[in-house]
Amino acid sequence: MKKFLITLLVLIALGIGGDFVTELFSAKPPLPTITVGEKKVEVAQGSYCWNGLLSSVCADTSSPPELIKNQELKPVVVPPDSQLKIEFKDEPKENTLVVNRWLTNEKTENVPINDNVILLPKEKGVYVYDVSARWEKGDSSYAFVIEVR
Repeated sequence: MKKFLITLLVLIALGIGGDFVTELFSAKPPLPTITVGEKKVEVAQGSYCWNGLLSSVCADTSSPPELIKNQELKPVVVPPDSQLKIEFKDEPKENTLVVNRWLTNEKTENVPINDNVILLPKEKGVYVYDVSARWEKGDSSYAFVIEVR
């Protein structure tokens, strides 16, 4: 009976602490949840450096326009002047969240962000964005695409 209780307690601890243990040993940054209204925007992992408990990893990817093309991300259709919200399960360090809109494959412009929200363009078109942030364990960038209609 004692062995059963110990086994049960260990299994419960592993079940409850599974996310914590995964997070502790993980060498990958958190993915953001990006939404426009009720629509979820698909995100591609960009370049990052991340320190896990047992390993550290740096990964370099292509530019956001190329990353979106290579991963075949489809743009989420949104109305003009929509608000886009960026959320992380683990909040980045204060004042490190940055958003850029890609004008060409080499030129970007900074997008103002307020309380993790950006205002999308009024003009119709397809727009590529990248998001970057820093945490205690490292930094990461992400890419996504929207279409204003």
